[in-house]
Amino acid sequence: MPMQIRQIPSAQQYHPAGFISGSPATSDDDDQFYYHEGRRLPTQGYCPFPADEEENERLRTVHTMTQAVLGSNYFGPVDRVLLKPTSTGRRRQVLDIGAGTGSWTREMGQNFPSVDFCGIDIIPVQPAVQSRGAGGAGLLRMSYDSDDDAPELPNVRFERSDVTMGLNYGDMEFDVVHCRNVLTVAIPDYIGAIREFTRVLRPSGLLLLAETTVPYTLSDGTTHNPDSALAEFTYAVQNALRAVGMDPDIRLTLESVVRKGSFKEVETRDIVIPLGEWPADPRLRKIGRLGREALEMTLRSLTPLLRQGGYDDGQLSMLLSRIHTELDAEKPGSGSGTALVSTYLWAKKK
Repeated sequence: MPMQIRQIPSAQQYHPAGFISGSPATSDDDDQFYYHEGRRLPTQGYCPFPADEEENERLRTVHTMTQAVLGSNYFGPVDRVLLKPTSTGRRRQVLDIGAGTGSWTREMGQNFPSVDFCGIDIIPVQPAVQSRGAGGAGLLRMSYDSDDDAPELPNVRFERSDVTMGLNYGDMEFDVVHCRNVLTVAIPDYIGAIREFTRVLRPSGLLLLAETTVPYTLSDGTTHNPDSALAEFTYAVQNALRAVGMDPDIRLTLESVVRKGSFKEVETRDIVIPLGEWPADPRLRKIGRLGREALEMTLRSLTPLLRQGGYDDGQLSMLLSRIHTELDAEKPGSGSGTALVSTYLWAKKK
């Protein structure tokens, strides 16, 4: 059924710690965005990341790396659920929460043409455009720099919704609910959100979750040296998230939270996405080169947050210089270095 968009509270209500500040959005953006430190940010929601083309490119880069490391767009028996005919002949339904650029939703819609996919986000998902081929580290990457909008797949739609206010769907509407890297940075009451995801899931349906320790760790999941710039950056970002009620370490408790819910099967898998050329495996080293690009974009994306946290120009310049020095010192092929460490989980509802 069509989603009824609820009235969303103001930015100041959502950001008691002051994530939101800066000039109003231009008339072209209506009231959806404002500008700060040269970056476009959404006026609604909790997420500290911008909502502009550079951030979209970061998201697409992380999506590409995740695909390469995971070997798929999903973890779990998704194909068995989606390809199994229903007793009534109805089409299977999938909900993608926090669709972002729409990459996952569209690719899944292409892979499963007999299934209907709905992606939701707090800001409008940008239109699909014609791909111009591959690039970057020998990995397939979708290019979104064309001016020509591509037609949307008939089984894919996008709707605007604030998940923190609940899902505007009835009970047991979806066969699969997917949510990747949203709970940690955008939903303070993540336990309540998981209950809501469960509510709209059909019996024997799949819940697919993935969360990453924000922003970085070492490849073995431990933190950087406390005296390092990378540790200072990590603490600053995590403290900012905690100030607005977020938990930067959700991935560590994700399985235990889900197991307390209405699920009969739960499985998890940890994956490591390298952010540099430190992997010994040549294939992962290529991914790591792309990861370093993503890391650089993350540093730029979070610069406004650091400024709001008290860093002046000189302090910020010094911190970023030290971070680059530390990253450059990670020896190629050493087998250990800075990474995104993610926990992937699938659970089958009772």
